[in-house]
Amino acid sequence: MKKNKLLTLFFASLLSLSGCFNSIEKINENFLIVGTESNFPPFSFKERNELTGFDIDLIKEVAQRLNKEIVFEDMSFEALIPQTQLGSMHIIAAGMTPTPNRKKVVNFTKPYIHGDSLYIVSLVDRADVGSLEALKQNKRVVVNQGYTADLFMSTVEGPELIRLETPAEAFLALQNNRADAFVTAHNTLAPFFEKFSKDQYAIVPIEETEETTALIVSKKYPELLEQIQEILDQMEQDGSMKKLKDKWGING
Repeated sequence: MKKNKLLTLFFASLLSLSGCFNSIEKINENFLIVGTESNFPPFSFKERNELTGFDIDLIKEVAQRLNKEIVFEDMSFEALIPQTQLGSMHIIAAGMTPTPNRKKVVNFTKPYIHGDSLYIVSLVDRADVGSLEALKQNKRVVVNQGYTADLFMSTVEGPELIRLETPAEAFLALQNNRADAFVTAHNTLAPFFEKFSKDQYAIVPIEETEETTALIVSKKYPELLEQIQEILDQMEQDGSMKKLKDKWGING
C-alpha cells in the first residue's frame, strides 16, 4: 500500500513538472526576456525609476513587431553574457559591441550603429594626456568595466586602468584627481554634456578605433536571431531606426 502511494506521488510530481515545462514553453513563445545594464546612457538607463534609452526603445519596437511582451532583467554588465549563454535570457540590449571572443559564445545581429570611435577625456589643463601615446606613460585611465573601452585599453601597455561601473563615476574621478583621463565611446559622452558644460574638459579621438553596436541573441534561440534581424532590416528601410537615433542623439 505504501509503495502504491509512493508511485502515485511520483507520477503526480512528473505531471506537475510537465505542467511547469509547458508553462515555461508558453512564456518563451509569448515573452522576450531581455537583459540590460541600466547605467549606460544613452543606450540603457533609468529615469524616474523607469528603464529608458536607445536600446530600450529599440527592443520595445522589435517586441511589438514580433507581437511579444518584454520582461527586462537589469543586472551587472559582467553577468549579462553568462546568463544569455545559459539561455535564461533571450536578448541583451545594452549598447554591446561585437568582438571575436563574444561571438564565440553568443550571437550578434548585424550592427545598427557604426563608427562610434573611442575618445580620451581629460580636464582641459591636462595637455599631457591628450593622446594614446601619452596614456602609455603610466597614466591613470578610467574605463567602464567590461565595455569596449575597457577591452581596447586592456591591450595597451603602460596605463594604470581604473575600472568603474558608470560614466558618472568616471567623470567624478577626473574631477577629484583620482584619474588622469577617461576613455569611452563618443555616444556615451552626449548625455553627460547635455547636463554639464564641456568647458572644463579636453576631448580627443583615438583615431584607430571605430566601434559598432548590435543586439545579442542567445545561441539557444537561432530562429529568434533571424526574426529580430529581419525586423532590424525593416526598421532601417522604413526610417524608424533613424528616428530613434535622432531622438537619442546617436551618431553612426
